[in-house]
Amino acid sequence: MEYAIRKINTKNDIEKCELFTIDNYQWKNICTPKTYGYAGYLKGKGIYVKFICEESNPKREHIQNRDRVCDDSAVEVFMAFTEENEELSNDVMYINFEMNANGVMYSKFGKGRKGRKFISEEVSQESHCVAKVEENQWSITLTIPENFLREICDFDAIINGKEFYCNFYKISESPEIEHYVSFSKIDSEVPNFHLPVYFAKTAIK
Repeated sequence: MEYAIRKINTKNDIEKCELFTIDNYQWKNICTPKTYGYAGYLKGKGIYVKFICEESNPKREHIQNRDRVCDDSAVEVFMAFTEENEELSNDVMYINFEMNANGVMYSKFGKGRKGRKFISEEVSQESHCVAKVEENQWSITLTIPENFLREICDFDAIINGKEFYCNFYKISESPEIEHYVSFSKIDSEVPNFHLPVYFAKTAIK
């Protein structure tokens, strides 16, 4: 699976980008909220992502960044980056930005799943995560800051077309609404979104 991240001039252009649909329902799904979105590159700003979830009254109990938003109703964007001559594996550098309908983020980075670090408060603020809850749907917008991406990968090469990897998710681990949905299917017997080898190929175009 592949996804193209288009270059955009303003945030208002985001829905001109390629649509991603989060529709691979895996493991256990008590509910199946329709979720989709768009990702684009804003020059000098970073990768801008918008999620839309057709779900009324989403669970949103957590109110502080770094809380486990996956216990609420949450959307997530993961991106993985290989170094020069490095093959894709589950131990490459990747980021996970997870958000609930309060606009609260649980965001980490690192190589592999163990020893991951939270993004700094400065990066969190620069992400400008904004949630909007309406009667029958909710949405999230955020920017993964370019200065942060430059710290963890060769972002100049990525701007010039180097391939990297991404996945988008809809999740809740709360038993009453438990569900696990992905854009690119994850081949695992147990729920686990932290597997970059199953992410979609992507590039900025």
